[in-house]
Amino acid sequence: MRKNIVALLLVMCMSCVLAQTTKTAETSIVNKHLFYAHKVVKGQTLYRLSILYGVHVDTIIAYNAQTAKGLAIDEIVYIPLSNKEIEAYSIKQGDTWALIAKTRQISEDELSLLNPAVQDKQTLRSGQVINVPILPNDNSIITSSIGGNKKDKDKNKNQTTVVVENNQPRIHIVQQGETLFGIAKKYGVKLEVIKALNPDLTEQISIGQQIRIPDVQGAVQPNESPQEMIETIAKEDQQNANIITNAKIGQKKDFYQVYMFIPLYLSKGTDFDVANLKSLDDYKRIKQFSFIQFYEALLLAVEDIEKQYPNIHIQLKVEDVNEISAERMTELINSGELQNADLIIGPFFGKEFMEMCQYAKNHGICLVNPFSVTFDDCGSLVYKATPSYFNQAVKLAQYINSKNTTANIIFVNNQTSKEQSMIKDYTTAMQTILTGTNISMKEIDMQSAGIAGVKSAINPTCENYILTFFNGEITVTNFVQSFHASNYTNVTLVVPESWLNFDNIETEYFMELKTHYISPYFVDYSRENVISFLQRFREKYQIEPTLKNFAFQGYDITYYFLSSLCEKGTAFAACEIPNNALLSTKYEFAPHNVYTLENTFVNIFKIKDYKYIEATTDFEEEVQTKRKER
Repeated sequence: MRKNIVALLLVMCMSCVLAQTTKTAETSIVNKHLFYAHKVVKGQTLYRLSILYGVHVDTIIAYNAQTAKGLAIDEIVYIPLSNKEIEAYSIKQGDTWALIAKTRQISEDELSLLNPAVQDKQTLRSGQVINVPILPNDNSIITSSIGGNKKDKDKNKNQTTVVVENNQPRIHIVQQGETLFGIAKKYGVKLEVIKALNPDLTEQISIGQQIRIPDVQGAVQPNESPQEMIETIAKEDQQNANIITNAKIGQKKDFYQVYMFIPLYLSKGTDFDVANLKSLDDYKRIKQFSFIQFYEALLLAVEDIEKQYPNIHIQLKVEDVNEISAERMTELINSGELQNADLIIGPFFGKEFMEMCQYAKNHGICLVNPFSVTFDDCGSLVYKATPSYFNQAVKLAQYINSKNTTANIIFVNNQTSKEQSMIKDYTTAMQTILTGTNISMKEIDMQSAGIAGVKSAINPTCENYILTFFNGEITVTNFVQSFHASNYTNVTLVVPESWLNFDNIETEYFMELKTHYISPYFVDYSRENVISFLQRFREKYQIEPTLKNFAFQGYDITYYFLSSLCEKGTAFAACEIPNNALLSTKYEFAPHNVYTLENTFVNIFKIKDYKYIEATTDFEEEVQTKRKER
């Protein structure tokens, strides 16, 4: 594999803007269907709405075609409560709220959602008109989408109708285990419609393959040609088509051109005096050393790819692009050299990444955002390698829920803007998992209440998970020592990974407080591939590789995405790289929105017997042990 190394780039965590945490109470009946009428607030995405309301992203887009291009603040998004049609019903003598609900095969609460204006449900009067679901029958099936042009309902028995939307077809990327029939069923579209829209399609579909899905709901009449729908779609303005249709996705070749932008700060190579380097902290302040281990590790990953795929040629070009100097990136854009890229990894910093994102959007190039927890979408196809705080919180909530029937979660707010943003993200996400459970959440302002206020929030009858996001060695030391001195047996600390750097706190304190860490990256030093990597890195570079210096991340990101190119072209979401091939993380991509695929994998680890271990695995072992003891 040829390597043309020129220079590279870094990360930026853009400020986390959070959205509302609960479902809207506003409902609306449109085209005989009941919807939540959700008003979009700053920071909300399709993915977050799908989590909040428990519906698939594709379902939201199906009823709100304009959202495929992104959400606008104050926009009303209609989210279906059910697939039942609504009709008007006149109250008759003897009717009760419970009887009507039972007759119409819904719950009383669902009937209340259909009729928010009905205040007194105990005293119904004859002639009063309310909304009720239409009972199912065998004569016809009709569905509808907001804003669509619905055909007249065919009154002939056993015939069905179709709703055609005036917007572009969506693109479905085939996942492992999917069948053509299953995909048709997923989108509620007749199989012959999909085949007509994809003339080259056969029953033998492959992972990563793109299939055009017409934006229709319902089924096609047997005697109606699907070509009518195709002609309708073809009339739409192609400039507004989904950018994914133009992206270089799923193309499997024997030659790929990959660019990696890393912030090496080569132009600042003489900005420091060696005589002033007297401690490790002195080295930490030098930008040139920030990502050097990332670069060194990626070279080891390249060696492994060359051995594993000897018949595939990847031209990897490394460029030095950082927040101080991005001239090289601008030069590459202006020269047109990047147009032939199959994949671009980076830049690491937000401003430069968004500039590259706009370019990639116009040229159909796949991008990898390595480290940003959040970033603004630009309409290009992006693989976001680091999970957001929202997804980190989802995994933590699932973990807590799996361990406890009852629990108390306490968020400690030290009143920095970053902490407040993260707490909002966490509470939003965790509510989607924990609503309806016996796990409660509360927030304590440590600035006003102090450590004593945090302790007063502890519930003595269950396990208490104390989530902190603050840093500062003195603050952390006082906090940990105070809780350790209180001898709690029902407290679990959940803290930032950065607390691992505080050497002045006894390890026993963290162990006895059952401290848990959440991070996209975690290294199990007992694994054989990790031991092998350590030996190779030490021998080649005469230094110890660390997560803090991005060595393990450099290997994993390079190995995963180059392997994906060799295995599946640029369809990374469908590519399954063996978990034991990576050193510090896994990649489990899920749609963040129509353009972005986000890694949802998160490590939850803790200290046990003076070793850092995976908490989820350890819990499973404890459960098995307890069962054996019984």
